[in-house]
Amino acid sequence: MLGVRMALRFVSLRRLLRWLSCRPTSGGEGQLVMGDTAYYVDRWLALFPYNPKGNCFPRALTLFLFARRAGLPVQFNCGVMKVHQQLEGHAWLTLDGHEFLEPSSYWQAFTVTLSFPPPVVSSD
Repeated sequence: MLGVRMALRFVSLRRLLRWLSCRPTSGGEGQLVMGDTAYYVDRWLALFPYNPKGNCFPRALTLFLFARRAGLPVQFNCGVMKVHQQLEGHAWLTLDGHEFLEPSSYWQAFTVTLSFPPPVVSSD
């Protein structure tokens, strides 16, 4: 997580996502370990918060890295919504088009502004 925070100071988000997105490998145990990983990432962020408004951004980036390394083809998403004449942002992961390791349904209120890797568009 510290590496993610440091890298964001020096490279763009897209470049960092490319670095973090190793190709998923075939392996069935990936989802089993991710629940524990999310627990420890959440504990770390509770002890060392990234932002007083929320920790979704470093949480999603860190879980993206671990999920991809565990062989899961997750997608990193960022979105915005308007609240009291201001934009609020949120970051979350999806797996096969569904939320992945999100603690609430808060993400559903956001309009997606970035998805990485981009969704595959079928030619059907």
